[in-house]
Parts: sequence; C-alpha cells; structure tokens
Amino acid sequence: MIEASGLRWILTALFAGVGFFCVYRCVRQGPATSRFGDVLHAVMCAAMVTMAWPATMSFARVPQLVLFGFAAVWFAGTTVWGAAHAGHTGRWQPGYHAAMMAVMAWMVFAMPRAMTAGGGTMDMEGMPGMSMPVASGAGGTPADVLVLALVLAAGFALAGTAFLARAIDGVRAARPSVRTAGWSADGLMGLGTAVMLLAMV
Repeated sequence: MIEASGLRWILTALFAGVGFFCVYRCVRQGPATSRFGDVLHAVMCAAMVTMAWPATMSFARVPQLVLFGFAAVWFAGTTVWGAAHAGHTGRWQPGYHAAMMAVMAWMVFAMPRAMTAGGGTMDMEGMPGMSMPVASGAGGTPADVLVLALVLAAGFALAGTAFLARAIDGVRAARPSVRTAGWSADGLMGLGTAVMLLAMV
C-alpha cells in the first residue's frame, strides 16, 4: 500500500511502538475493560503494520472485518455506557477509538478497490506466477473512496494533533506518566491512520 520504503518503515516503527505500549499498559494496570481495549488497540497496530506492506495487504481480510467491526461496536458501547478505559477523561475518547476501529474495518473493505482501480497488478520479484495489486493514484481511485478517505484523513490528522498537544500540556504540568503516554499513543495512532488513508488515494 505504501510505495515509499522510507515512509513504510516509519509507519511500521510508529505502529509497532504504539502496539508495544498498549501491551505494556494492558499488563501494568487497569480494569478488565481497559485491558481488553488495549488488546484491541495492539491488534489494530499489528494490522496497520501489515497494511503498510503491499505483499500482505489482502491477509485475512474477512477475519479483520469481523474483528474491527466488533471492536467498533465494543468501543461504541463503552461510549454509551461510560465504561472506564485507561487514560480516558470523558466519553468522547472511547468514541474516538470506536471511530478508529470502524475506519480500520472500512479500510480493509475498501483497500482492494482503491489499490486495483486502474492500477492492475505486477509480478512479484522472485515469485514467478505471483502478482500483487498496484496503486493507481488519485486518477483511478473510485470517487466515493477518494472523498471519504480525504475527509477521514483530515479528521484523524486534527484529532491526532489535538491528542499530542494534550500530551505535551500534560508533561509540562507534571512529570510524564502512563496517562500522558496514552494521549501520545492516541495522537500517533490518529496521525498514522491519516497517512494510511491518504495512501489510499
């Protein structure tokens, strides 16, 4: 999905780092709902790393659709019922995570259309008879995918920036903590998701 190898590695490092943090927070503290949410975030990060590498874009699409659809519903439920989640100070933050999981499901669903529309396929080096989708660029991306990806990318870029600003304010007001690290993780996930969405167009 990501054609530039440098950006691919940056996104891989970003999501891997956030995923390890979620695992650490899951093991370290929090009620059951918090830990379960962190597990879902860690799985999402692993899926994002997979999406960044074209050879694995179509890996387990149906299980991913089911998993992220369930995760979106679960986080939406915590938003409605006000269930606790590590680092959350209000219901809007679980809602942000619900939106992120829903977008993950949409990306898994829409990516094959975005990557193959007008782009065709190319043979994989060293694997005769094997092919992979080739991105077509904005000119070949279906209009509905293009518009929605751009709108979502803008939204997640703004949200990610807001979370990072909140983390910086938190560090200035007190020493770094798991709470402020959680805000940083939310910010990085938002910005990384925005980049992945832009890569679809």
